[in-house]
Amino acid sequence: MSCKQTQGRRLIAMLKRRGMTTMDMLRTEISVSPWRRITESLTADERLVKAKNKRGLTVYRVRG
Repeated sequence: MSCKQTQGRRLIAMLKRRGMTTMDMLRTEISVSPWRRITESLTADERLVKAKNKRGLTVYRVRG
């Protein structure tokens, strides 16, 4: 029997693959408040990184 993955862990897995803007995270329709779910689900060795991309948009990634 497998455990159901939480909303935060699903979003973190996506952010580890590629950076996403706030709109990208909302379009996944995983959570209404993705930034909150992510910060709640981060482990001790993970951190949320916020940076600007080439177009000047704020992009979030998870490192760790």
